[in-house]
Amino acid sequence: MGMFKRFSLQFARPEGYLGRVAGKLMASTGVKNNEWTISLFQIKRSDHVLEIGFGPSVAIDLVSNLIPNGQYVGIDYSDVMLQAAKKRNKQAIQEQRVKLQLADVNQFPTFHQKFDKVFSVNSIIFWKEPIESLKKIRQVMKPNGLIALTVLPYTKGATEETSKEIGIEISHFLTAAGFSQIQIEFKDIKHVPSVCVTGMNIG
Repeated sequence: MGMFKRFSLQFARPEGYLGRVAGKLMASTGVKNNEWTISLFQIKRSDHVLEIGFGPSVAIDLVSNLIPNGQYVGIDYSDVMLQAAKKRNKQAIQEQRVKLQLADVNQFPTFHQKFDKVFSVNSIIFWKEPIESLKKIRQVMKPNGLIALTVLPYTKGATEETSKEIGIEISHFLTAAGFSQIQIEFKDIKHVPSVCVTGMNIG
């Protein structure tokens, strides 16, 4: 396996030195994506929020500062990203405003709480069975809870049409998993638009 191929795989599960480099690259391109995704949520001060695939922990500060009476919970299946996020958010973790967990969405963990909001940025493209995972996520969401799934296409040759196709596919996943009021939003972040698909857990 060549160096380029090994490096590209780090965006799925960052490990070791290349994983740390990949994490820095994701952080540099992820701030605007996360800010935009979070802005679509209308997060309330007492919300309990779950992030799937927190990666370089770009969104943790953004979210935890908005919910002084709630809690941010994040899962990621890269131990490199987990350890980096723990160091970066040590105080918030000690104050129990932030909880981080090593976990794989494809083997969705058990939670003893329900979430008002769930979001994920550039993660769903790596899920093995997105519909099944979304069904499990829906089970840990409160009635009328909101979910937002954002993707910025990194693939070579990606265009605006690529973003549209990804948005439509994710909307189908959400519908099949039982979510309602699906909406697709676009925003120019880099050379191609990011797409965010939102849905609601009705009933």
